[in-house]
Amino acid sequence: MTLPVASRRIIVGLAMVVSLASCATVTPKCTQAVPAPPAVSKAYCGSTASPPRNYQHIVVIMEENRTWSSVGGVGFKDPAMPYVRSLAKGCTTFTNWTETNRSQSSLTQYVGLTTGVDNRATVDDCTPSTTCRSTDDNVFRQVRLAGGTARSYVEGATTGCSAKGNSAKHVPALYMDGTYRVGGTAHDDHSFCAAEVRPFTEFDVDHLPTFALITPNAIHDGHDCGNATVDAFAGSLLSKILDSPTYAAGSTAVMVLYDEDSPVPNLVIAPTAVAGVVGTPRAGHAAMLRTWEEMLGLPVMRQGQLIDAISLRGPAHI
Repeated sequence: MTLPVASRRIIVGLAMVVSLASCATVTPKCTQAVPAPPAVSKAYCGSTASPPRNYQHIVVIMEENRTWSSVGGVGFKDPAMPYVRSLAKGCTTFTNWTETNRSQSSLTQYVGLTTGVDNRATVDDCTPSTTCRSTDDNVFRQVRLAGGTARSYVEGATTGCSAKGNSAKHVPALYMDGTYRVGGTAHDDHSFCAAEVRPFTEFDVDHLPTFALITPNAIHDGHDCGNATVDAFAGSLLSKILDSPTYAAGSTAVMVLYDEDSPVPNLVIAPTAVAGVVGTPRAGHAAMLRTWEEMLGLPVMRQGQLIDAISLRGPAHI
């Protein structure tokens, strides 16, 4: 028997509660050592200077399956998340963040975040194929056409265009399979997969691409483990980015985003990002995509939920 989507989501949610509780107590993989990040001892956000017109780099760190209440409330108040909580106090969080489709699971949200489209072909976490793909325009293509570099960094992968050691449903670039023309020459998104979907080991804070989407593995993104594991991994990664000369130069922004379960936890980090909680209505995945496009000087795609999406540049002061 096939259960309705809503029922399946309830069952998955209950299973996850059990899984997280188990990880917190006995599961070795959830207690694997991750270098503890240094304490947040300086302000990474909150400058009253004008934001840059165009950013040079955007880095997105994806996490899994939380609502605000499951991270201790708005602002990551869970004591198990000291690093992210400290950052949230000085940077921007939005209270009412919505995913692409509340009735669907991870893949729909990742594809929606990068295309703006609630894609009926990429549902139920299907595997990339000729029937499970996106042919829509997407942020990776936009960056590429503008002369920038788009990269998806996959923890666990060892070769290009691979989700080995991870989950394809969390790597939206693997599903991009549209065609387009440039100067009369035909191109297709998938032909760039090997160059643009790369192992996480290649991520270098001193040589950032224009747009980077980082997919941690199921341990570090919170899919299989608890908030303490997420905080340790995210904190270790964030501290390297935020203490780099590239971030200090003022034209790099970093986002920590969860995929689903409204209201979805989120954190926007940029030198001029306003400190504290912002209650802007209609914040969410589509609004974030539009904001990335504006920050990188790209045209806003006129498709799907982007048509009515708001910009978060003003509310977040980025």
